[in-house]
Amino acid sequence: MNDSIQPTSSVYSPFPLLSRLSLMMFLQYFVQGAYLPIASVYVQDALGFTSMQVGIFSSALAVGPFLAPFVIGQIVDRMFATERVMAFCHLAGGLLMLAIYTQAQVWPVILLGTAYSILYVPTMMLSNSLAFQHLKNSDMEFPWVRLFGTLGYIIPAYVIEFWWLRGLQGESLDRARAFAFALSGIVGVLMAIYCLTLPRTPAQQREDRKYAPGVVISMLRSRHFFVLILVSFFIAMAHQFVVVWYSPFVRAILDTGDWGAYEQSISSVGQICELGVLAVLGLLIKRLGFKWTMLLGITAYLLRCLLFSLVFGLDLPFAGKLALAAAGQALHGFCFGCFLAVAYMYVDRIAPRDVRGSMQTLYGTFVIALGFFAGGMVSGQIGEWFTSGAGEAIRRDWTSIWLSCAGLCAACLVVFAAYFPKKLPETSET
Repeated sequence: MNDSIQPTSSVYSPFPLLSRLSLMMFLQYFVQGAYLPIASVYVQDALGFTSMQVGIFSSALAVGPFLAPFVIGQIVDRMFATERVMAFCHLAGGLLMLAIYTQAQVWPVILLGTAYSILYVPTMMLSNSLAFQHLKNSDMEFPWVRLFGTLGYIIPAYVIEFWWLRGLQGESLDRARAFAFALSGIVGVLMAIYCLTLPRTPAQQREDRKYAPGVVISMLRSRHFFVLILVSFFIAMAHQFVVVWYSPFVRAILDTGDWGAYEQSISSVGQICELGVLAVLGLLIKRLGFKWTMLLGITAYLLRCLLFSLVFGLDLPFAGKLALAAAGQALHGFCFGCFLAVAYMYVDRIAPRDVRGSMQTLYGTFVIALGFFAGGMVSGQIGEWFTSGAGEAIRRDWTSIWLSCAGLCAACLVVFAAYFPKKLPETSET
């Protein structure tokens, strides 16, 4: 079997179902898009976090799901309906996000962020799993459904920056960014209510079922799955590296031109390009296959960091700096679409039917929890190494910071190209 898409069904899902799943994805990622693009610059400028504390906070937002394959995945595969678990996680997570909005001290914010991640991050995998279980032709339909998640991630940038933060600068701007966390919490509660209306997705009721995490872990003996997990871990570190430093990086660029709050809208260039990539992703996989599509994604991660390293490495005017940073961010569409989204599709394709929830959560844990946690800590430390001064006198060597991340991406590219097989493994529906 070659690794290009072979349609799972000639039948397509009904439009009402596609609409319901698309709205689920929209709300799922609106919650994250409200705060994540400016979380680092907010805690740095408004709350006075050091570079290492910024990294720790970013790690806290991913530390929760370490036990997800053994708890959340097992609950969903064996005990409770997916949509009910998602409703609980979003309700509790929304309330925690509202609590973060009220806090200004370092460790309460970090601890609340940790608790929030325990609840929110698994819902990212669960929303994927729920969609895969109900779509009749997931290879072609999932990219379109997931596209609405990207749209949901983009819209908060314009609500917040062109309405709430409009015209603000200095300390007033720093304090007002807290609104992003309040908006995220409110939409999280609304998402919890909506989850109760989603298609019923019960636990598998089978007498011959195996212990789900055991089946999943046994698959690590397969080269294709092991290489995917290994490379995904380090790509997740690179992804988190960008999450941690992109908003302070863009803030440094905007300060050279005396511009106000545009970090989120500039960041959204990546998600806008992601819309285009997701729109053609099914056709791209059909043409290139899984391996070459994921290699394209890894290459985009590398090129993005190299472009970022040139912003302050070259003697450019303000417009040139801004254009180069935006061009690098535009590659996010290929980074996410061609690697992370395709990897989820690959995992769903090779997973035995009755442990797909655990497969998704195990993969998501290595990508989101372990990789993002390590990426936050490492990026924070690298930020400390290349930072001098403090407060308004702080100076960062952005060229060295981004070249450090580029080196990691280059290693991932070489390993994946050399060791990930071109053909899909044979699967059994157990």
